[in-house]
Amino acid sequence: MYKNTALAEMIRNTAYFLWEQDGRPEGRSFDYWLRAKDMHLRQIAYDKWLAEGTPPDRAEVHWRDAAGEIDNLQ
Repeated sequence: MYKNTALAEMIRNTAYFLWEQDGRPEGRSFDYWLRAKDMHLRQIAYDKWLAEGTPPDRAEVHWRDAAGEIDNLQ
């Protein structure tokens, strides 16, 4: 299975940042990882959509593509 280690590292860093911003609560690491994953999913989809010139009928395609990239991390 293909793993995007750079993307996985960005998600980990974002999760850690969010966790620190919230005062480092214990036992919620997965919650922060999910939040970070969602943030990066949205950013990837948006970047792909912008790169294509923001066609109104292609946003869903970019959302699925981004989800596929994120799902390859697991």
